[in-house]
Amino acid sequence: MKKKKYGNEFKVGLFFIICVIGLLYLTFRTGKINIRKTGYNIYAVFQDIAGLETKAPVMLNGLEVGKVDDVNVSYEGDKTKIVLKLYLDQTAKIRTNATVSIKTLGLMGEKFIQISSTEGESFIEPDTYLAGEPYKDMDTLMNEATTLTEHLNSIVEDNKSKINEIVDNAEAMSQNLEEMSEDLRHNPWKLLFRTKEKK
Repeated sequence: MKKKKYGNEFKVGLFFIICVIGLLYLTFRTGKINIRKTGYNIYAVFQDIAGLETKAPVMLNGLEVGKVDDVNVSYEGDKTKIVLKLYLDQTAKIRTNATVSIKTLGLMGEKFIQISSTEGESFIEPDTYLAGEPYKDMDTLMNEATTLTEHLNSIVEDNKSKINEIVDNAEAMSQNLEEMSEDLRHNPWKLLFRTKEKK
């Protein structure tokens, strides 16, 4: 009986160790624990970060090169800004004319930092501050789409007579082409006759 009890305790202990190892693996995979390579910090300044948190990925032209290391609020005169401390891998080089923006990844809405750096002869130094582009959420995009639609409707209304004229001309031209095609189908000799006349 004692052997059986000892065997069950061993199995439970082994199962517990396997669970802990699995949990640690998942934690490393999701980036909650970050064993860093050598790197450097830069800063991105935004007016609104739309719920972006620390440990969010930093992408350089679509390639993950770092994490958001810290988020701080800055009060400069009558303006409130959010300063993101970004930790980048040592191999990631950012050009001086780079743009920094907040993007949304997938259906879950995970926020990340996108750095677009494609042209420029020189690279920024560590601890450089970059101005972030304003974040556009769905409400802003919907408002812009509504404004654009209203503008297009206004243009259509102002030029309704001209548009109708163009449509009528197109219909007339289409009808003429159909009649010509039908005539040539029944009288193909006309095409040969006209070709000879041109010569």
